[in-house]
Amino acid sequence: MIKTCFIASAGFGTRMGNLGKIIPKPLWPFFNLRLLDLQVAYAKMLGCEKIYINSHHCHDEMQNWAQGKDVVLLHEPSILGSGGCIHNLKNYVDDEIIFIINSDQFYFFDFSQISEDIKRMVEDDAIAHLYAIEVDRDATYNETKVIDGSLSSIAPHEGTSSYLTYSGVGILDLAKIPQVEGESSFFKTVADFKNKNVHMSLPKEPIFLDLGTLDKYIEVISELEKLPAVIKKFVAAIEELDGVDFKSTATMEWAGVTFNFDTRTISYEGKDYSF
Repeated sequence: MIKTCFIASAGFGTRMGNLGKIIPKPLWPFFNLRLLDLQVAYAKMLGCEKIYINSHHCHDEMQNWAQGKDVVLLHEPSILGSGGCIHNLKNYVDDEIIFIINSDQFYFFDFSQISEDIKRMVEDDAIAHLYAIEVDRDATYNETKVIDGSLSSIAPHEGTSSYLTYSGVGILDLAKIPQVEGESSFFKTVADFKNKNVHMSLPKEPIFLDLGTLDKYIEVISELEKLPAVIKKFVAAIEELDGVDFKSTATMEWAGVTFNFDTRTISYEGKDYSF
């Protein structure tokens, strides 16, 4: 199985409102932990032993969080983009097959298929295997089209039906990825499907939890009772969260952040932020 995981965490947090300028999105609370704590637990659940995390926005806060944790923080003084962060990772990781995830999304599916996906990657000399999600026709993501198991195009969606888009979760063969300096885009210099073989599939039994915008984050934490059973089981299995109650209340305080769903405000360090 895969032993190394990379968690993309260097975004500017602009989709989290004004509080995102102060608290980097990966460090937004989930119960008494941070989203990154859950992502580290997720990576370890998949069998990963080495976990790398990139940082840029609010790096000092990220560094404080990482102290004493079994992770490697890769600081980007100049942000490297969705592709550049992978090329930078190659400076620290041997040419191996790795797992990649985003810090603000969780994807649960039949993980037993991962070993078969890796086998097919090797057999087909593919550079990556990316996992898709199916979204409603009104979603604003780019559509990813797949032909015979390989990514063939990415473009704005046109049509009246649901469609597939990239989830942010995937497997990369670092040995097949060229070294590129500076900022770059994931689908241009890493999963370069126009020039390389990039596998993509919609996994079996998919459950996708997106906390990547303030609205989506609030929607999830204000209705904890509605969390899918597989996610409740995952959260409850984390030692620090043993015995948590999956019930939302009108006011909740998590890790120094207070959420008031009646007044639609978030309070942090003496200041209120509306949502």
